[in-house]
Amino acid sequence: MVHHRSLSDQSRIASIFTSLKIGKLLREAGIHKSFGLSALVVFQVLFSLVLEGKNWFRLLESNRRGSLPGKDVVYRFLNHPRFAWRAFLHSLSLKVVRQFTSLTSTKRVKVFIIDDSTLQRNRSKKAELLARVFDHTTGRFTRGYTLLTLGWSDGFSFAPIDFVMLSSAKLVNRLNEMTTAITKRCHGYKRRVEALSHKPDAALGLIQRAVRTGFQADYVLIYSWFTQMPLIRGLMAEGLNSIGMVKEMKQLYTY
Repeated sequence: MVHHRSLSDQSRIASIFTSLKIGKLLREAGIHKSFGLSALVVFQVLFSLVLEGKNWFRLLESNRRGSLPGKDVVYRFLNHPRFAWRAFLHSLSLKVVRQFTSLTSTKRVKVFIIDDSTLQRNRSKKAELLARVFDHTTGRFTRGYTLLTLGWSDGFSFAPIDFVMLSSAKLVNRLNEMTTAITKRCHGYKRRVEALSHKPDAALGLIQRAVRTGFQADYVLIYSWFTQMPLIRGLMAEGLNSIGMVKEMKQLYTY
């Protein structure tokens, strides 16, 4: 982790960006800017902020604000509906996973990991697709979203592959609907429609896209909420067996 911004840290980040060809991956995903600072520069600034654990607004008030992109530039960059961020994440993760694979034995077991967590937005009122979602930790409904994530692991290394920020498939639980001022042909609209899907369908979609991209795994690790026959059948159709806890219910299982 980079905790202090120094010349050596910045050169190290630049070296990582060069070896992973981040600029090329951004261009292939259609992520670019028409004028001003390049998309690679803006992305590198945001990447450095995450590693340093610094706040963007505090940084704009510092002595370094003259060399940084403006607030509007960053917001437009992150919220652009035509940028294929999923394609970029797939390409970057696949490059990292292949480097992991080249350093480990072919006999090492590799797995996909599906998990979800609740993003609480109790103070939000006008957030797009804000919904009442069930928090398994507290056992109560809360305002916010469900973050469904897919990761890859070989038992030692881990790489995030994809994610879906789910609203609610039930209209009665949705507090706000999606904006109508967005074209249906862009990536942003497709992600909004995906946010209205059921969690098992969204989980299967994550796996199917990962397999089509080129990721490989021996098993899918899931917890008891996902251990249900429709999802297991869908995973087996992709040639993947699953490992997960079984719910404590009255059904009897044979194998």
